[in-house]
Amino acid sequence: LSTVLKVSLGLLALLLGYGFVGLAFVSVAVNTVTMLVLYQLVRRLFFTPRLEFEAEFGKDILHTSYPLMINHLLASLFFRIDVTLLQPLKGNRVVGWYTAPYKILDGLLIIPSTFTFAIFPLMSRLARDAREGLVRAYHLSLKWLLIISLPLVLLIFNYAHGLILILGGPEFLPHSAIALQLLIWFLPLSFINGLTQYVLIAVNQQAFLTRAFLIVFSFNLITNLIFIPQFSYQASAVITVLSEVVLFLPFYYAVRKHITSVPWLEILWRPGVAVLGMAAALFFLGELNFLILIPLSLAVYAAILLGLGTLQAEEKRVIRSLVRRDPRLGI
Repeated sequence: LSTVLKVSLGLLALLLGYGFVGLAFVSVAVNTVTMLVLYQLVRRLFFTPRLEFEAEFGKDILHTSYPLMINHLLASLFFRIDVTLLQPLKGNRVVGWYTAPYKILDGLLIIPSTFTFAIFPLMSRLARDAREGLVRAYHLSLKWLLIISLPLVLLIFNYAHGLILILGGPEFLPHSAIALQLLIWFLPLSFINGLTQYVLIAVNQQAFLTRAFLIVFSFNLITNLIFIPQFSYQASAVITVLSEVVLFLPFYYAVRKHITSVPWLEILWRPGVAVLGMAAALFFLGELNFLILIPLSLAVYAAILLGLGTLQAEEKRVIRSLVRRDPRLGI
């Protein structure tokens, strides 16, 4: 309902000439409708909400949530501080070249955030009641995020020029494509860091996360100020990748201290071999049309993963349950 209203009313506002002001009113209206629908669902399924204030409870919530707010702010700043610095140092044209790839990257980052939000309640319960279960869930989640991210990196690196041509136009080439080919390497580490952040929150380490984000923000700010004047957007792209490495180091220190060590070789080697096989397919069959080559290379990747025994028995059972035909639905 929210999506249909947002698209239809937003289109109507634009056609009537109200511009971005009309879109702003549409956003307010749609969110109001969404709130009312959710309110009715809460009343029907759970209880009737009422205004109530408990000072002690509010104090506890503020104490717990304040570091999370600071962490989110610092994460947003370190991820985009380079754009803020590029504008005065190199001008609007360079900012345009550099920010065009983020249209693709922002879309890809929905994957780990959606995945992490889905499993965070489970990890919170496991952190409280079954630490061994938390360790297994964390290792399994790391493996699957890497399995998803590695072929994405390879495909986007290989087809960066085509993607920018479609999404931005020829005036963004070659610079936006170069920026995308550099930036895309942050993706696997970003997937890992996004998951690890919420695992550490599950074990009440949000205050430590604030210190980690302060470190990476300082690193990002200082290195961009040093290298942008000489190397322009290329420096910002490389620093973005290195910032994920800098963030990973304190994150992993905290994971080892409070949760467990991670068998990185065991988690990485099968997806690594599979993505090398996928890269070989893209290289040797590069003359094929991309509409054929992309699904073919992904099929090679999946075949190698299966051949190396990447999926454990429990994972196969879950996948079979997801794709099993449901006679009640007639499918």
